[in-house]
Amino acid sequence: MSAVFSVAVRLAGIAAASLLVAPVWQKGFYATALLIACGGLGCAASVIATHRELARRALRLEPSVVSPTDREKLRNRALLDHAPVPLLFRSVDGSVHAANRAARRLFGTEDRLITPPPALLEALNDRRLPSEGRMIRLAASSGGTPRVYALSARHGAGVGGIVDYLALTDVEAGFNAAEAQALRDLLQILSHEIMNSLTPIVSLSVTADELFAELNPGPAHALVQEALTTIRRRAEGLDRFVRGYRDLARLPAPELKPIELGALLRETQRVFEARWGGSITLELCLPAVRVVVRADKGQVEQALLNLLNNAAEACQTQAPPRVQLAAELEEGSATILVRDNGTGVDPALREQIFHPFVSFKENGNGVGLSLARQIALGHGGSLELESPEAGTGWQTVFRLRL
Repeated sequence: MSAVFSVAVRLAGIAAASLLVAPVWQKGFYATALLIACGGLGCAASVIATHRELARRALRLEPSVVSPTDREKLRNRALLDHAPVPLLFRSVDGSVHAANRAARRLFGTEDRLITPPPALLEALNDRRLPSEGRMIRLAASSGGTPRVYALSARHGAGVGGIVDYLALTDVEAGFNAAEAQALRDLLQILSHEIMNSLTPIVSLSVTADELFAELNPGPAHALVQEALTTIRRRAEGLDRFVRGYRDLARLPAPELKPIELGALLRETQRVFEARWGGSITLELCLPAVRVVVRADKGQVEQALLNLLNNAAEACQTQAPPRVQLAAELEEGSATILVRDNGTGVDPALREQIFHPFVSFKENGNGVGLSLARQIALGHGGSLELESPEAGTGWQTVFRLRL
């Protein structure tokens, strides 16, 4: 705007000089007329110079700081980094490289994978496997529980020094959901068939036991009574066992509502202490800030009580027995930890303990941990057994993510 005003002033000066020079000269003021003429010529020269400078700027071509080739590379890298799926490529020398941000984060490298995971190399080198849908289990370089990835590979024919293009799709959540659904279907069928046969057996054993108790005692009365009582007790125990698995198979979808995590854990602590009294010490560790999560309060409380009761049973022979219930914030999501100072879990059994029908406790039915994991999966989370924490005294650590 100031440049336009300056040009207008100069043009006005030129016009004024043109109108005043002749009258002033005719009146004999020659010096003044010359000054006015010089001023007008100066304004004209200034306007011409400004016009030429603007024309030169309009025609001047600014040199590009980034060459077209480099610009294309930067654009391609930005697009790759935007992809949430880890992308890699293998060079002709056999080395594997991270191609985008997701891959660099997963493997903790800026380019070349110094020590590629054996599972990844094995899947790449086994040409018998299909190029799509190969399932491998990988752990992030930062640690944590390994997750299941679907590996997709395409041959690059050596173009640009690349022989394979690789993509890793995290299918852990879908894999767990499919496994949970298959388990529920199996349990539903088994519990239905067993209950159909077991229910009349329980009813008849109770009736026989009660009728025999009313008969006059004879020589074999005590033996028969004991046999009937045993049959009744075992039939009722088996009935409770099957009903537990039927409830697991019928676990409803969670009703997600906002709940305050601290209040939920304090209420769970009260239920735990009502059962265990002062025999087991339960430490409660809450985050410094108020945390609200969307969850099914009843289901999450049931999962936590299953974990806490297992922890209490595992550590009651220790001196002193200790159980901890803690909450943490992990990358914006809530995590609940249940720790105990018991004997720990054999590393070879880390995954088996979550399988239904599997229990390493006396009179255990293998429902508690399996149900807790099903509840976690139903909330879109996970339940994992972590390695013992050295120097803390905690031998067993369960991490529940919501």
